[in-house]
Amino acid sequence: MSDSRTSPGAPRTAVQARDRVRALLESSAVVRVGTADGEAFLTDALLVTSELVTNAIRHGGGLLGFDASLCAGGTGLRIAVTDAVSTAPQSPPARPAGAAAGRGGYGWPLVHRLTRSMRIIPAAHGGKRIEVVVPLEGAADSRGDPHPV
Repeated sequence: MSDSRTSPGAPRTAVQARDRVRALLESSAVVRVGTADGEAFLTDALLVTSELVTNAIRHGGGLLGFDASLCAGGTGLRIAVTDAVSTAPQSPPARPAGAAAGRGGYGWPLVHRLTRSMRIIPAAHGGKRIEVVVPLEGAADSRGDPHPV
């Protein structure tokens, strides 16, 4: 499953990408890991990471690039995934067609629900780059429930 176009140091699996996101968030003061709120934000970030990377591998011709960074002020986690297919995913339906039959279809709608912004940018090599921001406002604050619904 090697691709010569994969950026150096890019994760090759969803597990490796999640490990990078977890390390980034645990090392920051933005997400208070170990608190209920912090764990909720971490779970959202890891779920979005897993879905984007898995979709790139399964439907996008392979994972060619991955980046995760904190937005200015720690208000969000920016995740960018590059794959080899230029076709953008379809907007998610209200209820995925394959969901009732157990064939999946939940991932892309979840990415839309858990992110506050999304851009799909054509890549120079003919693929695409999907950039999302997972909101983290209030992730370091243990008062109340800052998690958006």
